[in-house]
Amino acid sequence: MTLVKKTFFVFLSAFLLQIILIGILLIIGYRQSEHRWMDVRHEQAEAAAVAYLTQDPSMAESLDFPGQLAIFNANGQLVATNRGMGIRNQMGRQLTLATKHPVISDGSTVGYYAIIDERFDQDDANRALLDSMLSIGIVSLVASLFIALLAAYHFSRSVSAPADNLSKALGRIERGDLDRQVTVVGSEEIVRIGRAIESLRKRLENERLIRTQWAQDLAHDLRTPVASIKAQLEGMADGVLDPTSERFEKNLKELQRMETLIRDLEELMQLENPAITLEIQNVETHKLVENITGRFETALKEKELLCISELQIDDIYVDEYLFTRAISNIFSNAVRHAMKGSVITFGSKREEDYEQVWIHNWGDIISPDDIQKIFDRLYRGEYARASEGSGLGLTIAQRILRLHGGQITVESSKEKGTTFTCAFRVTNRLPPSIT
Repeated sequence: MTLVKKTFFVFLSAFLLQIILIGILLIIGYRQSEHRWMDVRHEQAEAAAVAYLTQDPSMAESLDFPGQLAIFNANGQLVATNRGMGIRNQMGRQLTLATKHPVISDGSTVGYYAIIDERFDQDDANRALLDSMLSIGIVSLVASLFIALLAAYHFSRSVSAPADNLSKALGRIERGDLDRQVTVVGSEEIVRIGRAIESLRKRLENERLIRTQWAQDLAHDLRTPVASIKAQLEGMADGVLDPTSERFEKNLKELQRMETLIRDLEELMQLENPAITLEIQNVETHKLVENITGRFETALKEKELLCISELQIDDIYVDEYLFTRAISNIFSNAVRHAMKGSVITFGSKREEDYEQVWIHNWGDIISPDDIQKIFDRLYRGEYARASEGSGLGLTIAQRILRLHGGQITVESSKEKGTTFTCAFRVTNRLPPSIT
C-alpha cells in the first residue's frame, strides 16, 4: 500500500472513530436529558396533585401540567384529570397501564397521580429540538466527512510527494546516476532524510571520481615500468642492447617498485575493509622509536642523519603492527626528503584529549597544495615526484590513523621544517589490568 493510501485511510479511520465517539456522547447526553426531563415532569405532576387533593378540588380543569395527568384519591379511585372527566372511558386502558405514584402530604399518603403515555420525544418542543439537531447533525456529518477527506488527501499528497522524490532519487543512485542533485522540500524529518541522501550522493560521486583517477594513476604507474622493461628486453633479444648487469639491475629495481606498489595496494584494500579489527595493546614509545630507527639504520648512515627523541609519553595504546607500519611510512618519507647531515626528531606528547606522535625533519618543503593531496592514493606531486615509493605509503598511514580514531596533519615551511603529527584520542587507552 502506498503512503498516500495509508495516510488517507488513517485520516478516514480517525474521522470515523471521532464520529462514533461523538455519537456515543450524544446518546449519553440524550439519555441524561430524558431522565432529567422526566424528573421535572414528575415534580410538576406531584405539585399539581398535592394542590388538588389538599386544597381546592374545583381547580381540576385547570391543572397546570403540559401532559395528560390523572389524579386518584387514597382509595385509588380516579377523581380528576387535566383533560376532563368526560374522556375517562377513552383513557381507560391507558389508566390501567399507567404507573401510579403516591402523593405525600404531611407524612401521609393522600392520593396518587399517573402521567399518561408521556415520553420525551412526544413533547412538541422536544420533538422540534430533536428534528433540528438531526438535520444539523446530518449536514455537519456530510460537511465534516468532505472536509476530512479533502484534508486527508491534501496531507497525504504533501507527505507522499517529497517521499516519492526521495524514492526516485534513491532509485537514480541505485542505477549509478549520481549527477543530479537531491533537493527536497517538506517536513523537517523529510528534509533531514533528503540532506542525508544528498550527502551520500556526494560521497559516492567523490568515491567514483577517486576510483576513476586511481585506476588511471595505477595504470600509468604500471604501464611506464612495464613498457620500459619490455623495450629493454626486446632490445637485448634483438641484439640492439647489450645484456649488461647494469641493465638487469635497473630492470630488477623497476620490478621491485612494481612489486612494492602491488603489495601496498593489497594492504590498503585490506585496511579499507569494514570488517577489519584492531588489536589494541600497550606499546612503549621508546621501543617503538628504537624499532623504527633500527630498520632505517643504513639509510640514516648513508645520509649522515642524526635521529633524536623528545618523548613526553612513556606508552600508548594502539594496534602495534598497524601503528608501527604507519609511523614507518612517515619516517621513511622523512629520511628520503631530509637534507644530508641534518637532524630528524621523533617525539610524543599529550594535548587535551589527544595523544600525539610526531616526526620532524629539515629538508624538502611541502607546498600548501601538496599538503592537501599527499594523502590521496598514488598522488605524486612536486614533493614526491622523484621518490621511489609506491605513492600509497602516506595513504596507508592516514587510513591506519583513521582506524585509531585519529588523523595525520602536516606543517611545512623553510623556517620550521616539516612535521608530520599523528594524533589520536586518549579514549583508545585500555583500563589498567588488575593483578
